[in-house]
Amino acid sequence: MTKRRILIGFIALLGLPLPAIDAAGFEPGAYFEKTCSSCHKVGGGDDIGPDLKGVTDRRKREWLVPFIQSSQTVIQSGDPVATGLFNKFKQKKMPDQDLTPQDINALLDFIAAGGPKEVAIDLKPATAATPADIQKGLDLFTGRIPLAAGGAACISCHSAGDVGPLGGGTMGLNLTQAYSKYEDKGLSKALKRPGFLIMKDYFADKPLTDDEAFALKAFLYDVDRAGTQGGNHQKKFLFLGLGGTVVMMGATDFIWRKRRRKSAKPWSRQSGL
Repeated sequence: MTKRRILIGFIALLGLPLPAIDAAGFEPGAYFEKTCSSCHKVGGGDDIGPDLKGVTDRRKREWLVPFIQSSQTVIQSGDPVATGLFNKFKQKKMPDQDLTPQDINALLDFIAAGGPKEVAIDLKPATAATPADIQKGLDLFTGRIPLAAGGAACISCHSAGDVGPLGGGTMGLNLTQAYSKYEDKGLSKALKRPGFLIMKDYFADKPLTDDEAFALKAFLYDVDRAGTQGGNHQKKFLFLGLGGTVVMMGATDFIWRKRRRKSAKPWSRQSGL
């Protein structure tokens, strides 16, 4: 449940009149660019998600509003249109949108009027990468080469293949098959205009350069092609953890025995034993 809905529900429980919801402060163009553009185009063809040109002609707004607010809720209700779209676009989950119906209608009006002017992302395909490009992508992924704008290395949150002796972070998805999942154009877009919940805010003022995005895409293409999931990292952590525990217990026992012998000697002398 979103914070806004919780607040409205709380006000309703108190019996207070609900505030009038005003869409005047909502900027659909800015919202589309920040949130929707990483997966959707308006008139440029399907992307990670469907082309939204004419969406208000194909679907009623009574269907679009709850779908945009929580697509998974509509899909799980068994709605055949929502289920069909989910399957068509490789079951990629659209994030819930914390928007009022008024906000969504303003967004739909913006899309119906033609939407944003599409700015193409001009990155070379990963298939054109050289071994040096792939190595640079690996170095950027692991942080051996810092990102120019100061963003954290990908490995802080993600794993990919067998990268790193103990794998990468688990906060984000394992990116081993990211290239197959998003394909070349989709991955270019995800790297240059991330639309995922945490990434889009974090990288808003730390965008990747074109060279960095291409190198990372080349590395992910290479990892995807190798097809190694790197699933042994959790076992390594487990064995290292168990080994560390045994060492710590042995050290504690050794220190405790020495202290116990020292404290026992004076008592032995006094008692004549």
